[in-house]
Amino acid sequence: MERGKRVMMMEKLAKLLMEQQEQYDKNLLLPQIPPIKSVKIVNPVGLDIKAKKNVKAAVEIIMKSGLNQIIDAYDYFFENPNDQEGVHQVRVRIRKFRALLAFFKPLFEKQKYQKQQQVLKDLGQQFGEVRQLDVLIEEVEMIEKDNRIAISEFKQIKLYLAQKRKKAFQTLDDDLKTNQFARELLDIWIWKLNEPWVEKSSVLDRSLAEYTKKQMAVWIKKIDKQINHLDIRQQQEIHQVRIKSKKLRYVIGELTAVLDRKTRKSIKKFEKMQDDLGYVHDVFANKDLLEQLIAASDDPQLYYEAGMIVGWQSMRGNQKIKKFIA
Repeated sequence: MERGKRVMMMEKLAKLLMEQQEQYDKNLLLPQIPPIKSVKIVNPVGLDIKAKKNVKAAVEIIMKSGLNQIIDAYDYFFENPNDQEGVHQVRVRIRKFRALLAFFKPLFEKQKYQKQQQVLKDLGQQFGEVRQLDVLIEEVEMIEKDNRIAISEFKQIKLYLAQKRKKAFQTLDDDLKTNQFARELLDIWIWKLNEPWVEKSSVLDRSLAEYTKKQMAVWIKKIDKQINHLDIRQQQEIHQVRIKSKKLRYVIGELTAVLDRKTRKSIKKFEKMQDDLGYVHDVFANKDLLEQLIAASDDPQLYYEAGMIVGWQSMRGNQKIKKFIA
């Protein structure tokens, strides 16, 4: 593929599958790969998931939808490079797919499952630097908007962050114009087609409702236990609870049709928890990022403006974390 050319994801997938048919044939346990037109299996489909449906069949539908959502977000990102939400949505769709895979982890062969999770994690991290800068820029704008006293001191830091963001975006854009992202997605699609399930497990015979009820109880119990023992001084602990709450939120949102009313309503609880802990995590992350960004500068104005941002976020973070203090 010519470097520097923007190409939609479905075109990339079709081209790769045509070019590498023999390679994938040799790696498959299945007798053959479906024809090229079957790449459209990841095109938009409705989630026909019923409570009594076999969990294995249900997960195949969920995985198909998850791949489709990643591709949609990827294409939106390339069609709208100036929209910051494009970067965000690619990361969200990848994280949602990872959360759903994690929820159904007992169904998968362990080693190959872990490999795909790591691949997806790496794909999401490609967008990490740009997204982190976007979050910080948005926070600076929010401080300007919410502060009752007019602030004009952020001109220097906003210019500096915009330059850093432009450079990070260019690196991301160059990387994504190669075939690597598409190749990784294609491998995951092949993994899905190639019977990724654990062998001889009774869990595969359960209904979606039965499996979901038991697994949901396990996840909620673990999160509640972590919250009860949360040390708010530890950034890593906050991060872990936030991530698990976010995963549960994604799963509840996707499986709403088979969940009881109490569990469905709990999504609001986990949304609020994720938002509050996410902000506190951003306080730590933005502080570290600002320190890294301005370390090479001797401009006192940059240090002054960075200090104002850290101070403001720390104040807001303390307000949000109070509810987690016993």
